[in-house]
Amino acid sequence: MKTIGLFFGGLGNEHEVSIKSAKNIAANFPEEKYKLALIYWSKKGNFYLVKNLNELNKNKRKVSLEDFKKLFDIAFLITHGKYGEDGVMQSLLESQKIKYCGCHALSSALCMDKGVFKQFLLSEKINQVKFLVLDYNLENNQEIINKISQIKTTFKLPLYIKPANSGSSVGITKIDKINQITQAIKEALKHDSKVVIEEGLINPREIEIAVLGNKKLIISKPGELNLAKDFYNYDDKYKLGQAKVIIPANISEKQIREITFLAEKIYKLCGCSGLARVDFFMANNKIYLNEINTLPGFTNISMYPMLIMNKGISYKELIEKILELAY
Repeated sequence: MKTIGLFFGGLGNEHEVSIKSAKNIAANFPEEKYKLALIYWSKKGNFYLVKNLNELNKNKRKVSLEDFKKLFDIAFLITHGKYGEDGVMQSLLESQKIKYCGCHALSSALCMDKGVFKQFLLSEKINQVKFLVLDYNLENNQEIINKISQIKTTFKLPLYIKPANSGSSVGITKIDKINQITQAIKEALKHDSKVVIEEGLINPREIEIAVLGNKKLIISKPGELNLAKDFYNYDDKYKLGQAKVIIPANISEKQIREITFLAEKIYKLCGCSGLARVDFFMANNKIYLNEINTLPGFTNISMYPMLIMNKGISYKELIEKILELAY
């Protein structure tokens, strides 16, 4: 019987979300087929083999990268965000020749960096909202000033300012007045040195679709995130539970076909494998790509497992399929 190393926690700002996802996976784990090893990645960067997801500081044993092969056969990463979802953790596993679930290093890095991802898919003529990227590591002060000036004169409000490498809506600010842009950029810079600024849509609908597979893909029906207010932030997602999930989304057959076609195309263009959730906006009967999430949440309110379960696949069967796709 193979042992699965379930990795959770991590160095990023989605540490707590990752723990919630891990608890859900462990509760639905196919124990009749696999053994489970819980690998906790602490905020300080250490890895621990733990016994209990509810008591992470008890009965834990520190392990090193070189120990991984002795502990498990396949890694199941649920390490959302920076370092766990951006190709870093994937590269560490590849350096040890360890099989793991989900997208591999290059694909993970491409999809995690919203700036690179959006510019890449712009070249493929995928429809998106108007955006600009500010890279504080690579651009000088005058270049940044010129771009902000361009935004002030050519972008329509509202604007969304977000860190390029973050998830779960961490660090994102919506602004309705242009004089709020400086403070919003400062907030995004707490999480990354690269900032993406997007032009907002009027009354957009948020449509998400789940993709599962390597060569042969299972693609869910689109689901809709019905927001309690006009901006869905971290607290709304994981603390307050204020958004309503509608599966399947109430959209036309033509829109379903278009979104399904785009999701498959984007998944393949980005070299994705295993699983990913592709997110869109809809406004004025137009479809806009938002982003792709290569390690979607697995909490009890996460869209990805709900979309797949809507196809008649149970939570446990979903975990089994993800494990079978590891390479």
